[in-house]
Amino acid sequence: MRQRRAWLLLLWCLTLLVWLPGLGSLPLRDWDESLVAIVSYSTASDGWPSWLAFKWEQPYLNKPPGLHWLVGSMIYLFDDSETIVRFVPCLMASFSVPLLTLLRWDLAAADEVQTGREQYSGILAGLILMTLLPVARHGRLAMLDGALMSANLLIWWGCLSSRHQPSLALTAGFAGSAVLMLKPPVIFGALLIALILSVVDRAPLQRTALLWLGAGLLPGISWHLSHFKARGDDALVMWGSQGLARITSSVDGAAGGWIIPAIELLEGGWPWLALMPAGLIAVWQFKHRTTSWWLIILLLGSSAMVLPLRTQLPWYSQLLWTPIALICTEGLLEVLDDGRHRWVCHLWMLMGVMLIIGSLLGIAVSSIPLSGLKITLLSAGTGLVIGSLMMKSGYRRWRHRGIIVLLAGWSLALLSLWHSGFWLWELNESWDPRSVATQIRQLPAEVDIKLVGAARPSLEWYAGRSLDDNPDGAEQSHNNLYIIAVQEPLGCKPQGEKVVGDWQLWSCPTQ
Repeated sequence: MRQRRAWLLLLWCLTLLVWLPGLGSLPLRDWDESLVAIVSYSTASDGWPSWLAFKWEQPYLNKPPGLHWLVGSMIYLFDDSETIVRFVPCLMASFSVPLLTLLRWDLAAADEVQTGREQYSGILAGLILMTLLPVARHGRLAMLDGALMSANLLIWWGCLSSRHQPSLALTAGFAGSAVLMLKPPVIFGALLIALILSVVDRAPLQRTALLWLGAGLLPGISWHLSHFKARGDDALVMWGSQGLARITSSVDGAAGGWIIPAIELLEGGWPWLALMPAGLIAVWQFKHRTTSWWLIILLLGSSAMVLPLRTQLPWYSQLLWTPIALICTEGLLEVLDDGRHRWVCHLWMLMGVMLIIGSLLGIAVSSIPLSGLKITLLSAGTGLVIGSLMMKSGYRRWRHRGIIVLLAGWSLALLSLWHSGFWLWELNESWDPRSVATQIRQLPAEVDIKLVGAARPSLEWYAGRSLDDNPDGAEQSHNNLYIIAVQEPLGCKPQGEKVVGDWQLWSCPTQ
């Protein structure tokens, strides 16, 4: 038991070591990050979190304030820098790595298999999850999805462990309350997966365990009841138009269907995605085991929670990575212990050579010899080439050393990526709102400032105020109206030096 705890602590510390650096290297982005920051700041008014969520002075109805309480408290205790805003979500997401390891270990216990291979598989599963680019990248953002991944893992681990100790179902219940305070409709899918697992595995939850589970769900249920009492039908928004409606319709234009998560898997699953075929074969070969049934159902259940959604954003795929990491681990064990699936090593070597060539070409055509992105490519490529060469060895010890080299190279690549300025590329990241926001902060608080076009929470966050997106219908009670736009409004002049083709603050006389 002491050795298990030491490994879990080590994996968690390694995750923090890889994920935490460079949290403040880029500004908060639209939408979710800046929106989370605004709601967190507004809800934790005067440093003491409000029971209900607010966006500026208005009620916030899209999501419960579970994570916002923690982020808002950090802002008031320290500052409103990007590092502080992203710290708590990154911390919550990092728990998924040791939790995945713990789940894999307890699945081996359920199979009554306590070999060194099974213990090793749990460690490898955690390391694979830690070094998956989408998991690490989105886990670092000020969003809810990383914490949601950890909460779902805790639900499934609590239900599995309650077979032998019913009181551990309380852990699953508390994790369910956490889901209710993050994205409430997800609780249906998480608990349904747990139910299917118990039925297929012929190990239904005991009555005592169900009582413990219900007790753990009470805090989350109580908040939603009090929210409904305080805000009436508006409290149903997070369940309806901002929740279950995402299954049948596109919310805020975020369409794409199953194509979006499929692209995210193919884009960010490497190098581990190459192990999926070998992993699925290994799972099927041992389909009599509890572990195999769990991996299959977790993969199918998580896919059913993500793929049918009509509203799709790249980070929704976070829920898919935990079963994928577990299945890839089964394939990796085949490579390391048995020397099978050597084609995976050949593919990794080819990928590594291409990454190294790409980095060298980048160095050759640039006056700057090494930058963060070039170091990223060089580190990842070197780790793949050397690691895969060692894993092709006929000696088991060398193969196990090879995976350490690959993991080290990939981790170094992630660390350099965080400092490259290229680790965020979704949505509106092409525009840094901080220069315009600085100009807005220098204006008197009572002046009219209107935003032309879609709302920009990042600009509101850095400006420290709400911005109206409808300038034409506003009452103009001051000598000047200030407009934020890309195109020059008629009769207006730029506030500061004129910038062509970018967002700018314009001063527009009203008389």
